[in-house]
Amino acid sequence: MENDSISPSSSESKLPLIVGILGFALGAAGLVLGIKAKGAAQLASDEAAGAKTSVAELGAALAGKANKDEVVAVAADLAATKQQTSENEKALADQISALQKLATSKPAAGSGKSAAPAGPGEHAVAKGETLSGIAKKAGISLKALQDLNPGVDATRLRIGQKLKTK
Repeated sequence: MENDSISPSSSESKLPLIVGILGFALGAAGLVLGIKAKGAAQLASDEAAGAKTSVAELGAALAGKANKDEVVAVAADLAATKQQTSENEKALADQISALQKLATSKPAAGSGKSAAPAGPGEHAVAKGETLSGIAKKAGISLKALQDLNPGVDATRLRIGQKLKTK
């Protein structure tokens, strides 16, 4: 009867078995690596398709943008508008200064009620003035002005009315 067992002395019979087991293990490992590689390739393909779509969208968005000549023309228009705005602001500031000078100048003779000029420590009420405005011009507080002029009604000031400021 033949001996089916593998004995340490029969190295010829062990070699095919080891080679077979090793071949099976390598085949299984190759199959696992192939499946992983296929998944990675599919993922890379999907990412490439997404990038291609993004590039197409970006290209379409850029196609709708202005070219360099249009941007230069808009920049020139903007600079001209800025210059014109600056000139208008200066002219407006000059006009405001002129109006402020007119508002603070004395009325011309015969242009309204005439009153004797106010002396030192006095103020003659002009058209449109308020107690708080007069106090500010005199450099005192509204309370101090009211204390100096106890009988004056702030809602009934008259043009030419004299108020004490000191």
